[in-house]
Amino acid sequence: MPREAELFDLTNGNVVDAYFLLREEGKNIPPAWIDRASYTRKRKEKELGKALKADSLDAVVLMKDWETAYRKECFYYGIRVLLELERHGKTKL
Repeated sequence: MPREAELFDLTNGNVVDAYFLLREEGKNIPPAWIDRASYTRKRKEKELGKALKADSLDAVVLMKDWETAYRKECFYYGIRVLLELERHGKTKL
């Protein structure tokens, strides 16, 4: 089973592919993964905000880094929703 960081890359960020891969292997996305992904994104926002305010060219690199973190957060969140829908037919997320 791929580890957290590898799953996003292995599936090219495709939630459906990751869902089927995890389902096939009987694996799960722990809520902590979503929390970590969110924390990582929020941590990047402080530096990005400063760069944007300063009208710095560094902001472009920081924006791309932030976007990747945002996509990963949404990726893990989406898988978690699909797994909960499979198990319970609904989700509180």
